[in-house]
Amino acid sequence: MLKRSTALLIALLAVMLLTACGGSAAQTDTTTDLTSADTPETTAPAEELAIIENGAANYRIIRHEEASSAAVKAATRVRELIGQETGVYPDLSTDWHRKDADLDHTTLEILVGATDYTESASALAGILYGDYIVTRVDNKLVINAWCDAGLEAAVTALGRELFNRAEAGSFTLPADIRLTGTKVDIVNALPVYDGGNVRAIYDAGNQNQVLIVDDTTPDEYAAYRRAIETAGYTLYTENAIADNRFATYVSDQYVINAGYYAYETASRIIIEPRTTLPALEDENKYESKIQPSFAMLGLEHDSNGVLVQNGLCFIFQLADGSYIVVDGGFPRQRDAKAIYDYLYAHAPDPNDITVAGWFITHAHSDHYAAYNLFSQTYADKVKVEYVIGNFPSDTARIEGGLGTEGSVGPQIEQNVARFEGAQFIKAHTGYQFFMRDARIEVLYTLESYAPGVLSYFNTTSLIFTVEIAGQKFNILGDASNDACNIAYKMYGDTLKSDFVQTAHHGYTTGSTAYGGVTAVYSASAAPVVLWPVGEKDYAGMSSRAYDAHLQELAATKEIFVAGSREVRFMLPYAAGTSGYASILK
Repeated sequence: MLKRSTALLIALLAVMLLTACGGSAAQTDTTTDLTSADTPETTAPAEELAIIENGAANYRIIRHEEASSAAVKAATRVRELIGQETGVYPDLSTDWHRKDADLDHTTLEILVGATDYTESASALAGILYGDYIVTRVDNKLVINAWCDAGLEAAVTALGRELFNRAEAGSFTLPADIRLTGTKVDIVNALPVYDGGNVRAIYDAGNQNQVLIVDDTTPDEYAAYRRAIETAGYTLYTENAIADNRFATYVSDQYVINAGYYAYETASRIIIEPRTTLPALEDENKYESKIQPSFAMLGLEHDSNGVLVQNGLCFIFQLADGSYIVVDGGFPRQRDAKAIYDYLYAHAPDPNDITVAGWFITHAHSDHYAAYNLFSQTYADKVKVEYVIGNFPSDTARIEGGLGTEGSVGPQIEQNVARFEGAQFIKAHTGYQFFMRDARIEVLYTLESYAPGVLSYFNTTSLIFTVEIAGQKFNILGDASNDACNIAYKMYGDTLKSDFVQTAHHGYTTGSTAYGGVTAVYSASAAPVVLWPVGEKDYAGMSSRAYDAHLQELAATKEIFVAGSREVRFMLPYAAGTSGYASILK
């Protein structure tokens, strides 16, 4: 863990941050050599650091026993660079030690990234969240940064020193070595978090960076909110769900979303360039014209004798006649047309169709692709006000071994421009959207899972609620067991709802574990289950324990499978009154 445990460290950071808040959001990589007077006080001797001497390594390289993939790569790279320049490859090990044994601070070691050595943390005392450091702390050469990109830059800075100073069988650094610079400017605009342990800084895509602070308290979170205001930010909105707290602050340059997650006693602070935010409740003006409704479109169809399965498409019609659309379906023109035909058929004025919000749960083609086709075909016939989603960074996908899976986030966002006046909003956990008579509350995004390795793409799926006509819908998209587990731990019984959607159409939850999914189903205790799947695939799902659990819940009164039909309810809806065939308990 990276600790800020003394008033001295806090003071040093606070002074530096006062000059950093005006930085740009662009990533930079500037290295500065500072004098020893600028470094934390140490008891290190004045001799130079003879890393390699007379063809032998005096130092070994240490990383954390459970280091992140970025730290593992960085430590390996340090060894390679030294070996390439000197011909000597130092030993590479971890900081593993018995719980009842102390670490040895007398040995000569190169510490890479966060380790259990206090020297790793103390080296960070004089740098900002977007900076990196290569410096001597007592008998250790410390290479560290708050974020992965910074750690990579620190290794590069050491590589430059190697190129300039190393020779065959020898590499020596000055006693007061201090290489530092900024890699990610935007996080330097964050005030210092006083308390807790910084677990990670996570790249969430769209120039969004997430500062994750563990072992913190509600009081420390409240103090951090005051620090944000002191730094010149203005409160835009705030929200509370169960014991969790969320607040959004704005400045001319940035947006800060500060969340306190009670179940893990952690704060997650997201900073991003100034962007479009959800409209506030007092800006939500509309005239009621019709009774609101909900529809689940059945997109299954026969293709050359083979049933082609469903994606997901939900449509809410609001009291003024406008719509909220969730996902849309496959990259098939018939799916895009089905959406348009529904909007046209039910609009008070079919020549004036408005989608107040189009939510894309995640970037899998059976969810987003019909939206893309719709934007290409019907943008001149339908007004779309907002498109809402949250798509991961390329780094997160690639490091999770997902390659190009889900790499179309930018394409989805770019297609927003096809709708005149439409804007994209990156959803964050805790966001509220007030759209006519509907209130949408975002319960989970990938930022709530970070910095976990993204090895299963459905973990990126949004989880959110739609409250309308006094009833609540729990929309799970393709949420994995990991995502549902977090949602349940955060919200518990406050997930109680009138409708719940089966996660991932009832298919796999991402692992052999499924406790998070069944916990969400149980907490939802919804009388009506919405199952966006084809009838052919549904028939084989009863053998899955998580699907059987949902069907066996005492609360479950109706299950509607999408199939190839349209299921439409007027709202509010009482179970058993729709007239549509359902699977009754």
